[in-house]
Amino acid sequence: MKLERVFSPIRIGAVEVPNRIVRTAHGTAMSFTDISEIVISYHEARAKGGCGLSILEAAAVHPSSAITQSLLGDKIVGGYRRLMAAIRPHGMRVFQQLWHGGNLYPAYDGPPWAVSTEPGYLGYVGRPMTEGEIQELIQSFARAAANCREGGLDGVEIHAGHGYLFQQFLSPIYNNRTDRYGGPIENRMRFLQETLRAVRAATGVDFPVGIRVSASEAPGGITEAEVNEVTIALQKEGLIDFLDASKGDYYRMATFYGAMEAPAGYELPSSTQLTEVATVPRIVTGRFRTLEEAEQVLREGKADLVSLVRAQIADPDLVRKTREGRADQVRPCIACNQGCVGGYIRNHRVGCTVNPVVGMEQAHSEDQIVKTARPKRILIVGGGPAGMEAARVAALAGHHVTLAEATAHLGGAIEIAKRAPRLQGLGDITYWLEQEIYRLGVEVQLGKYMDADDIRKYSADALVIATGSRPRMDGFQIANPGQPARGCDLPHVQSSVDLITDPARTVGRHALVLDTVGHFEGLGAAELLLERGASVTYVTHHISMSPYVESTLRVGPILERLYARGGLEILLRHHLVEIQRDHCTVRPLQAPAHQGRLVPADTVVLVTQNEPLRALFDELRSESPHAALVGDALSPRDLQLAIADGHFAARAIV
Repeated sequence: MKLERVFSPIRIGAVEVPNRIVRTAHGTAMSFTDISEIVISYHEARAKGGCGLSILEAAAVHPSSAITQSLLGDKIVGGYRRLMAAIRPHGMRVFQQLWHGGNLYPAYDGPPWAVSTEPGYLGYVGRPMTEGEIQELIQSFARAAANCREGGLDGVEIHAGHGYLFQQFLSPIYNNRTDRYGGPIENRMRFLQETLRAVRAATGVDFPVGIRVSASEAPGGITEAEVNEVTIALQKEGLIDFLDASKGDYYRMATFYGAMEAPAGYELPSSTQLTEVATVPRIVTGRFRTLEEAEQVLREGKADLVSLVRAQIADPDLVRKTREGRADQVRPCIACNQGCVGGYIRNHRVGCTVNPVVGMEQAHSEDQIVKTARPKRILIVGGGPAGMEAARVAALAGHHVTLAEATAHLGGAIEIAKRAPRLQGLGDITYWLEQEIYRLGVEVQLGKYMDADDIRKYSADALVIATGSRPRMDGFQIANPGQPARGCDLPHVQSSVDLITDPARTVGRHALVLDTVGHFEGLGAAELLLERGASVTYVTHHISMSPYVESTLRVGPILERLYARGGLEILLRHHLVEIQRDHCTVRPLQAPAHQGRLVPADTVVLVTQNEPLRALFDELRSESPHAALVGDALSPRDLQLAIADGHFAARAIV
């Protein structure tokens, strides 16, 4: 597809955006009350990469609602000026999203200000705002917008969607007020209108102001038709210069971050209903990964700009590489949500599964990898994601790299994991890594099993061991380590690897999955068993099903699929006591031994912590001072850490 519209400039109010690619606001937790050098480097990398417009993450404008970034002091102006000094030479335009969470997040010093006492989705009961407090908050938005202009930003966006304060005022669920801010939609939009008027007055007509909107998926929530009434009224008064249309609220947060099973443009059936009434430039989002996908949306007239956030987290140079005819070199976002939203929720810092230097661009951006003047012979044993990433980075640095893989193909554990239901997207990153190492001249030896003597004969200057791990089938359970499950040697007991790689294997009518890991592996096993016609009892010591997936916001949609099939029972805080020929004994962790129960099971799948395959490293480590152990061979964890291991092991070779 010829890319024409995506590279054409567009005016938003008085500001010209150089192309149609946007990074809509997304939490990074890299800044708080000031703009840090970390966040400047993060945004500068995407500006260098060719993005047209970035909207900075939601920033609280008043202490009555707390979030990681706030605009509560005038010192933010200096931070904005430093940010824009770094970004302006690259042409990217920058807006700031202004935010108040209402009943979703607490205040800095107590309960949040809210529209009513109706509890928010996260359980907080807000303090209903008086009309005086509404006016105070309006002025806080205006003051924050004025600071944005003074700091050299190009515009602001008021967040009026996703269930935050303005949408709570708009919502018939939450707004039960009887004053002039409650009742019919023209009253419920009054707070937003008055805020936009104040922002306009504080910044001037030549400073772009827009809103982010969405319809709710909750029964009785605000609909697309009601949002459209608001948009029409705001446009009629000339209060907005652009419309950023999204979908959903905290009722179903997975909608915000459609994962790999969601198609490109999955939000469009809702968001295009919102954009159809817009007479100002329209932004849409929805798991777009390539400029070709964005071009198609633009050609169909569904929007004027398209947001690619996670795609530009994965590869900050996406736009530039594509413009230069190198789209095949763009590192793909696999929409696993583990590093980005998962990192933000779990670790309070955004990251990326496939791009280990996110948030570290100041010291570790890939353009700082320079060709060495003294190339070394590098041997990498193991062709999974950790080994391939090590090979890629070492080759970028100009070393002579050989990668030996014992099997007939590259990919490691991902070659198995991608065969689980709806996880095929995992293979996108290993495919890309494979193409990159061949492009960079890495010598790849497939079907090459190497023992310690083989490695010694190679006489490498540096050695990376990435030999992976294997399933542990001894019934060890971390919540009760002294009592492994009995009967693990029976023939109907298998690992998830056995289950996935042997599709012809009979699974019977009733299956039990023991999951002590709490990641995608157990979920994938359960879904595969249900697809093959077995009922599934899911046994875990965790307090929720797959807790390490919870932060990715993917458990909800997965459970929707599993329950839709029927035949699923989840036993939390449970221990697998014994496996027998056609049933298992399980009991609650805190219950006495005699309170076990029988569960029918003619197939048992053990998803427990793997055993690292590190024997080669242990034998050679004293002989090879420049040896590194990476990925599952170091410690069986996950894809994000495996890729990071390989990346930084290669960068340590000097």
